[in-house]
Order: sequence, then C-alpha cells, then structure tokens
Amino acid sequence: MNLLRRFTQGELRLGRIEAFSDGVFAIIVTLLVLDLKVPPLKDPASVADLGHALIEQLPRLLSWLISFIIVCKFWLNHNHILGQARHADYGMVWINSIFLMGQSFIPFPTALIGEYSSNPLAVALFGCVFALNTVLFIVLQTYIRRRLIKPEFADQQDPYLFAKSWVGPAFYLLGAAAAWVSIKAAFVIYLITPLFFITPPRYQPKSPAAHSVEASR
Repeated sequence: MNLLRRFTQGELRLGRIEAFSDGVFAIIVTLLVLDLKVPPLKDPASVADLGHALIEQLPRLLSWLISFIIVCKFWLNHNHILGQARHADYGMVWINSIFLMGQSFIPFPTALIGEYSSNPLAVALFGCVFALNTVLFIVLQTYIRRRLIKPEFADQQDPYLFAKSWVGPAFYLLGAAAAWVSIKAAFVIYLITPLFFITPPRYQPKSPAAHSVEASR
C-alpha cells in the first residue's frame, strides 16, 4: 500500500513530459517511413518493371498509411488529455511511459504486415498491437480523468467516454479475427477504425469566473 501511495505523489511539470512524448512520437513516424525503400530493377529504364515493382509495394504503402494515421490520432488525443491535467504525479509518468513503450513497438508490426501482407498471422498481429496500444491509452486517460483533471474540465467530461473508448480495441481485434478469413476485410477495418477517434471528444470547460460564482453560493 505504501508503494501504491508513493505513485500518487509528486507534482511534476507537464512540459517536460509533453516534450519527451512528442519526441517519441516524432521518432515513431520517422521509423515508419524507413520501411519504404526504392525497389531494385533489372532494367532501370523499364517502365513496366518499375510499375510492377510499385504495385508490389502497395501493401507496404497501405500499412504505412494506416499506421501513420493511427499514430497521429494517438498523438492528438494524447496531447488533448495531457492538456486537461493539473500536473503529473509518478503514477501518470509511468503509465505514460508504458503507453509510449507500446507506441514505439508499432513500426515492427507495420514492417511485418508490409513484408508478409498475405500472412494471416502478420495481419492479425498488427490489429492486436493496436488494440493493446488503445487499451494503454484508455488507462492513461482514465487515470488523468479520475486523479489529475483540472477543475474547469471536471464537470464537462462525457460520462460515457470510458465505454465509447472500447470501440477502438474491439474493432482492432475484429480486424485481427477477420484476417484469418479475409485479409482485405482486415485492412478495411484497420483503415476505418481510427476515424472514430480522429478528433478528441467535445467538451465545454467552465470559465474560472463561473467556478468562483458557484463556489460563493
């Protein structure tokens, strides 16, 4: 119990945590594009050979596109939820670090599905990794909302946000399951899933003046 209590201590500045997180996200999107390589050609002047080679690269391009969109979605929502925190404590720092660890793993399944796009296991693993990353974000989001939320945001949270957040993991796992039946269907599911959370949830924060009026009543 003393150890758990220690994790709720500390009032750390959010600026350094945000800067570190942004740096990790920047590295991740850079690593994603490194898997896209210029294909070798037997005849460098052959239009047909280049066209065929580019067609063969389509799975890599699609996996890069899906991963890039999802990582950007994670970054946007991560920036949103950290902006609602008063400060950081040790628990939040470690939860955020574990979340970033999951994010840093994303280039591996992206490269795997690009290389073995017809392999159901590779396609299914892709969905499982994103499902796990979404769960890690839900944990971070829930911790901030319950322990570190700013007063002006406390009364403006969607009470159903926690339940809605599980749409992401459910769809990614659905895509992972679909990979064993239809790889094309799995790709479609992976592509549309981040669109559910392409923007953070809406809220109407109360102004400090409004809180002062309510407090004086």
